[in-house]
Amino acid sequence: MTFRRTPGKDDTLEAPESQRQTQAERRETAERAILEAAKRIVAERGLEDLSMSDIGEAAGYSRALPAHYFGSKSALIHALADHILAGYGERMRSGSTPSQGLDLLLDVISFCIDDAIDNPESLRAYQTILINGLTRPELKPLVDRMVQQSINDIAGLIAQAQQLGEVRADADPYAEASIIIASMRGVMFQWLINPDHVSLSRVRDSLVTNVRTTLKA
Repeated sequence: MTFRRTPGKDDTLEAPESQRQTQAERRETAERAILEAAKRIVAERGLEDLSMSDIGEAAGYSRALPAHYFGSKSALIHALADHILAGYGERMRSGSTPSQGLDLLLDVISFCIDDAIDNPESLRAYQTILINGLTRPELKPLVDRMVQQSINDIAGLIAQAQQLGEVRADADPYAEASIIIASMRGVMFQWLINPDHVSLSRVRDSLVTNVRTTLKA
């Protein structure tokens, strides 16, 4: 005779929680795979050819799953932009240095360019989203946020260096940050178009030298 154990109070409390954790982990894994597939497609073919069903298939899931998780193509593109920025942030934190002030600003500039060299797919997808903000009204708020966040981050580093007395007092952090961001994105765009004609490592060294010379107190 086989006796079945009657579930106790602890079992009824623990099982649903364990199931919820498993479901959450599975969803997180699926969403990451979907966003990585979307990044590859955007980098290779742009936004016009991006379809939710193609993304699901490329991610190894059902063609309907991206729409189930993200709702619309526009919402998925917003999530993709955040995914790309989150990956960039993780890589920066893992390679962070104890520098501060002007040296920290220069290290961040160097990292941004080196990261572009190491992760061209992320860069191409990111630049594609930025460019589409010019012509697609549904993406304009997203692109505006992306641009402003980049400027704010660099401006914050310049302001901190000013407080330490390492950057000249008359420098406008936001104006200087806009110039730095425009310089990096412009040369990265040129590099994506024709990497043989642009040496990002040389541009990195020149930009770091120019920023140091221009901003140093």
